[in-house]
Amino acid sequence: GNSSHTVIFYERSKDDGDPYYPVPNEENKALYARYQSMAEKEKDVTFVGRLANYKYFNMDETIKNALELFDKDTLEQRDDKH
Repeated sequence: GNSSHTVIFYERSKDDGDPYYPVPNEENKALYARYQSMAEKEKDVTFVGRLANYKYFNMDETIKNALELFDKDTLEQRDDKH
């Protein structure tokens, strides 16, 4: 379908500073569970990609994840209307 909205995202990598992605350990898994619980309470918001999954994705995986979630949300909305 068509949308009147556009999302533009710029990512600029750098090789210094704090790491951008969590290390997959028990502490970060517990933190992700807290974030996920909070995110599920947000009405009409869909979190996608690296931030939503709290892990590193290549950009192609990030885009695929966003498109799959869009399809899922769109189908659920269509089902709710019928």
